[in-house]
Amino acid sequence: MAEGDAREEDDAPDKRKWRLIALGVLLAGVGIAAALWLLRPQQQGEEPPDRPPLVSTIRAEQRSEPIRVTGQGNVRAASEVGLALQVGGRVTWVSPALREGERVRRGETLVRIESADYAARADQARAELEQARVDLAQAEEARATRAEEFDRLRERLEEGSARGPDPIEGDFVRPGEAGDDGTAELAEDPSPLALGERQVDAAEAALAGARARLAAARRDVARTRLTAPFTGVVRSKSVERGQFVQPGEQLAELYDAGTLEVAVPLTQRKAALIPRVFAPVMGGTSSGAPATVRVDFGGTRWAWDAVVEGAEGTIDPQTRTLDVVVRVSDPVAGGRALSGAEAAGEAPPLLPGFFADVEFLGETPQTYFAIPREALRSGGRVWAVRDGRIAFVPVTVIAREGPQTYVTAPGLEDGERIVTGELPSATEGMEVRTGEDRSTPALDASESGGEPSAFGDEG
Repeated sequence: MAEGDAREEDDAPDKRKWRLIALGVLLAGVGIAAALWLLRPQQQGEEPPDRPPLVSTIRAEQRSEPIRVTGQGNVRAASEVGLALQVGGRVTWVSPALREGERVRRGETLVRIESADYAARADQARAELEQARVDLAQAEEARATRAEEFDRLRERLEEGSARGPDPIEGDFVRPGEAGDDGTAELAEDPSPLALGERQVDAAEAALAGARARLAAARRDVARTRLTAPFTGVVRSKSVERGQFVQPGEQLAELYDAGTLEVAVPLTQRKAALIPRVFAPVMGGTSSGAPATVRVDFGGTRWAWDAVVEGAEGTIDPQTRTLDVVVRVSDPVAGGRALSGAEAAGEAPPLLPGFFADVEFLGETPQTYFAIPREALRSGGRVWAVRDGRIAFVPVTVIAREGPQTYVTAPGLEDGERIVTGELPSATEGMEVRTGEDRSTPALDASESGGEPSAFGDEG
């Protein structure tokens, strides 16, 4: 018993020593952790919760140059017709120029059909005309003879001779009536039929009919040839030699290569910027505003000068857009290269079916602002930063082009900062901080395809 107690007394100092060591290690760990926390680096961007939020801004730049309105559409022919013969028959000849893509001249013969039957009808009509001329001459001669006879009859009646029936009188008076009052009245006022006037009228009508039949027969002979109504390009062909064709059957399609056009669907806001856009609808000739048509071909961007014809006069019920037509008057001439000219090769003509970008120079208010789309807030306003606080400024949208929105804002000053970033729960007068300012990027070709503006650098 005494021996066990002695052993416990010997182990007590060792236990206390280990407890002290463990306590020291624990305290050292706590101290190191506290020091690391106190000496930690501040996280980048960490702000005290009581500071105003940081917002990104941009300087609003006031402008006065024309707004460049852009749109897209397919190139189409301004004039396109289906070619057909007005008479039927067997095809005897087809022009080698009547091929798809071939250019033909106005008045050039493209197709011929058998004309012998039509020529025979013309000969018959010519003979009938000659006979009608003879009949008219005979009727006129008879009329002159009757007029002379009536003159002689009147002279004899005036002389009052008591003679028997005159042989001349017998031609005009029924038996038993010679010398009575009826004969005198007939001599004084003979009927047109008795004078031969009606016979002459009938002969003249027959002659006019013969002339009309001859003219129609000659037209039918001429219609055995199909000619080009204008200088153009053959779009399609559906006739071969030996084929029997009916009157009105389409044999080819031809479009006028001298004038092409592009119908560009535009929003009503954009269309309103184009000068005199409704000129054709309101009885004018055309808008006359300048435009540029651009097409990608062979890795190169090509451009042609164009003129705005005007709106087509109807609004699409589905998209609510308005088709504005621009016309290119010399599409056969090669376009001018805007980009990729080193690999361009020969300049191509503008052809129907090309998908084109069209740029217009629109009318604008005296002054306006170009702002990023993200700067426009709901309710038609922007957030201006004035004296470190947000001010709601109402704006009126003129048009939207690419990343830009064009607005008028009487309450906005030139160069004033406007907020472009997101700011939840923004309120009028809310205090904010601004970051580094940047200028409003100009809307140029780099934002809509990479090429410079087709109108040059002027406003």
